[in-house]
Amino acid sequence: MNKLLVVAAFLTLPLAGCATAERTSAAAPKMAAGTYFCWKDKLNPEGDALYCNWEGNTTDACKSSYSSSLAKGAIAAGPKDAGRCANGQWLVEVTTK
Repeated sequence: MNKLLVVAAFLTLPLAGCATAERTSAAAPKMAAGTYFCWKDKLNPEGDALYCNWEGNTTDACKSSYSSSLAKGAIAAGPKDAGRCANGQWLVEVTTK
């Protein structure tokens, strides 16, 4: 019986660590001024940042899936519609200060 409790404790320990993992709302890194594009359905406002697969041009944005963030305070314009990729994904664009 004691061995069963020890095994159960070791099996639930990794799950407890996963339950506490979450995205922090730390300040988003400053990106160079310019225009950035991402998939419209990946755009996720969270805290003081916009998370998305931001890229500096539409070609890269259409192929990208890596999520990064832009500080909301760094955005001068947008997000606004920016057309559609050949893969069917709609894009949005923002212009940073």
